[in-house]
This record gives sequence, C-alpha cells and structure tokens, in this order.
Amino acid sequence: KGYHLVCSPPSYGRGSKQLVRILVATAPLSYREALAFSLQSQRPRAEVRIAYPDCLNQEVESFRPHLVVCNDTGPEQVRRSVPCWVTIWFHDSLDATISVTGQDPRLVQDIGTDQLLAIIDETERLLF
Repeated sequence: KGYHLVCSPPSYGRGSKQLVRILVATAPLSYREALAFSLQSQRPRAEVRIAYPDCLNQEVESFRPHLVVCNDTGPEQVRRSVPCWVTIWFHDSLDATISVTGQDPRLVQDIGTDQLLAIIDETERLLF
C-alpha cells in the first residue's frame, strides 16, 4: 500500500520555478489512476502521485503535497498541512468541494478535468 509515482517531471536547473505536488487519493483505483494520468499529461511540470485512500494521512506527511484530490479529507491536522483540497463526492454526479487556503470552501457540481486543471493553476499562483 501507499503511493505510486505516476510520473516525475524533468529536472530543471537551479533557480527554476518550483513544482506543484499533487496527491490523488480517490477510489476506485481505476479512477485514481486515470485522473492522475490526465492531470500529469495536462500539467507535465507537476509531480503527481497516487495513494490508497486509507493511506492518505501518511502520504500527506511524507509527500507534502500542495494539492490533494480525494473522497475524504481526513483529520483536521492533516487538512491544515495542505494548502488546497478537492474532495469529490460520488453520487449521481461528481460534485466536489474545493478548499483553497484563505478562501471559503466552494461547491462545484459535476466537476470535470478543466476545473481540476484550473485548481492546479490557482494552487501554483497561490504558492509560487
């Protein structure tokens, strides 16, 4: 159990822009893998990892992601250590709660890849 590195971005020289770290801990596995692959393909400079949802706390501690995409946000102390969260609720659609440091959480109905990419961009602007 734990995470699997989906893809490491290429190394850049000293002084290059920092990389946003994204942890995808959704269930089921096929959805987690597809989502991580899609995000990595669209944002090749990001470091994207996947984790089993029940290992979320340990992976947040070891990987120190800037953004977590999951089905359950975990304990409060873990949430405080990650600047941005996307919690996807599986119902009849993929509604999501987005939590970005310094902003009120917001609900997105039937979230899509374009909205997730916008959140990655927002996370980068916030942090770097």
